Amino acid sequence: MTTSTATYPVRPAPRALFPWLASIVAKQWKAWQAARRAVRADELTWNMALQDARVMADLSRAMSAAAKR
Repeated sequence: MTTSTATYPVRPAPRALFPWLASIVAKQWKAWQAARRAVRADELTWNMALQDARVMADLSRAMSAAAKR
């Protein structure tokens, strides 16, 4: 007789399957929304930097400082 040390995720009971699946989908949706908000903020900042040299200089300094770390 052999015993397995592998651990597999416990599948919820069929009655609890929908809430479990819904919670996973909700987490993924929230993560996707947060990523889209971050991308949109980056786009707005970049567009502003393209029109204002002071903002571009600030971004350049910030990226240089981050690269040195």
